[in-house]
Amino acid sequence: MTAELVDEGLAVVGEAADRGLVVRLLGGVGVVLHCSSTLAGGNHREIGDLDAATKRRDAKAVAASLRDRGYAPETRFNALHGERRMIFHGPAGKLDLFVDVFEMCHRIDLTSRLELDTPALTASDLLLTKLQVVELNAKDASDAALLLQEHELSTGAGDWIDVDYLAGLAGDDWGLWRTATLTLDRLAELEPEVADKAGALRAALDDAPKTRRYRLRARVGERKRWYEIPDEVG
Repeated sequence: MTAELVDEGLAVVGEAADRGLVVRLLGGVGVVLHCSSTLAGGNHREIGDLDAATKRRDAKAVAASLRDRGYAPETRFNALHGERRMIFHGPAGKLDLFVDVFEMCHRIDLTSRLELDTPALTASDLLLTKLQVVELNAKDASDAALLLQEHELSTGAGDWIDVDYLAGLAGDDWGLWRTATLTLDRLAELEPEVADKAGALRAALDDAPKTRRYRLRARVGERKRWYEIPDEVG
């Protein structure tokens, strides 16, 4: 199913672009598109659905583009949550569309990030969607490890993991820092081949300058829950 989903994801992005709309892939398909070994036929986990992100200004037009491709909206969910997330079901199964923000255990603002790369989010943003997971599962660990294996740690825009970008976010948000560092520690245990890179990235998050907002929340620490519990939706 993975190859079919990759093809469908590319078609969704391409059709949106033809209409002047911004759609970028994330999730398993986004990871595959950023990792040459999987594109060349290397082993990777099976992918079951599509995840994408768009700009708020484009959301209604993207929904129409998806309907034209045969996707049916999950009407009740979209009515309740459509300002930040919509779900569709179509030829390739479920498609989860995030609007401006990726919001699961933590809220990640993608507004200024969507046009930095195509057809998927940047490798840095893809990794961030995995680092914000509080209870790291095998699927997310596999994706995060693959991204670290195939991308160098560097700074600035490019096809690598932008350490300054990730450290800047963590340095302003104690909750995100706490989750990301715990996840990197767990990842190093589960995926020893990326332990050195995970450790280096963790050190960068620890060493980054911290804002007043971060320091105020750090005083509370783990006495108060610092993450959200994502909704389970079809």
